Amino acid sequence: MRMILVHGINQEGKSSEVILDEWLPVLREHFAKQDVNPLAQLSRIDAAFYGDRLSELAEAPARAVAVAQGVDGGSDDFDLFAKDALAEMGIKMGATFEDYARESGDIADPLGAGVHKKWLKAVARVIERVSPLKGKVALRILAQAHAYIRNDYIAAEIDKLVRPLFEDDEPAIVVSHSLGTIVSYKMLRTFAKETRPRACPLFLTLGSPLGIDVVRKGFKLPRNRPAHVERWVNGADPEDFVSLRVALTSDSDDGVSRNIADIENGYDDPHCIAGYLADERVAEEIRCAILGLPVPAG
Repeated sequence: MRMILVHGINQEGKSSEVILDEWLPVLREHFAKQDVNPLAQLSRIDAAFYGDRLSELAEAPARAVAVAQGVDGGSDDFDLFAKDALAEMGIKMGATFEDYARESGDIADPLGAGVHKKWLKAVARVIERVSPLKGKVALRILAQAHAYIRNDYIAAEIDKLVRPLFEDDEPAIVVSHSLGTIVSYKMLRTFAKETRPRACPLFLTLGSPLGIDVVRKGFKLPRNRPAHVERWVNGADPEDFVSLRVALTSDSDDGVSRNIADIENGYDDPHCIAGYLADERVAEEIRCAILGLPVPAG
C-alpha cells in the first residue's frame, strides 16, 4: 500500500521533498507511541507538488492585492464565483453583513463595475480591516480554486503534475489539504469515469473548501464518494475560514464516512496542515487504514 500527500495553497517555492519533510514528522511523532510504526508498512509515500505552476497560472497574489484594494483585478466570472464564498469566509474572521453593507454604500460605482464586483470589493475592504492576512489567504484560495475549476487549460496543467502519482494500481491512502482536496477529489472521480477507479482505503480531506457551494457545484452530479474509495474522512477546525462547512455532505448516502468537525488547530493558523495531522483522530484514521484495523469510535 502507498500513501499520497496532496498539498494546498501557499506552497510556492517548495517541492515534493519539502512537503514530505513538513508533513511526515507530525505523523511520526504520533506513531512513535505505537508498538508498530504504520508508516514503515507502506511501500512508499509520495507528495504531489504543483504550487509553483498553479501560482504562476492563476496569478493569485496579484488578484488578492487588486481586489483588496478595490480595483478591477480580473474577470466578472471570478466576481460571481467568489462573492458569496468570500463573504462567508469573512464572517468566520469576525466581519458582519452590516459591515459589508456599509462599505458597499461608500463605494462609488466605477465604469463597468456591476453589483457583484461592488459587493466583492466591499467584502474585501472589510476583511482587510478585520483580518488582512487571512483575507489574502481567502482571496488566494478562491482565485486558485476558480482557476482550477473554471479554466480547462490550467486544470490540465495541474493535473499533469498530480496524475502520475495516481497512475499506479497499487492501493493508496490519499491525504489532502486545502485546495489539494479539490485536486484529489477530481483526480479520483476522473479515474472512476475512465473506468480505472483507484483502490483507496482512505481518502482524507483536511481544511477542505469542498463545502463552499460554488466549489461543490463545480463538479457534476452525483457529488458522492468516488468509486473504490472505501472510506472518506473529512476534518475541519470550526475556526478555519477555508472550510466554510466543517461537515461535508454529498448527494447520496454514498458520501463522507466521517466528519471530524471539532479539530483544534490553534489560534494563529487554524488552516495549518500540521495542526490537522496532529489531531489524534486523524492520525488514527491513517494508522487503521494502513494496518487494516477498525477505527475506534469517537
